[in-house]
Amino acid sequence: MHSNFINKLLNLQGVKINKISHEDSFIKIYIKTNPREHTCPACGCLTSRVHDYRNQLIK
Repeated sequence: MHSNFINKLLNLQGVKINKISHEDSFIKIYIKTNPREHTCPACGCLTSRVHDYRNQLIK
């Protein structure tokens, strides 16, 4: 329920909220996207395999 409200409030589509962390002067929202098929830059084949995960700060 809570994450669904945040998705609608921030207009986040196609993501899942994993965690919300309240800090002193900011809020961190951890989201996860669904992997989608893309072209491999090395061989040019279509793949849905995930090569890397990372955290990205959005201000």
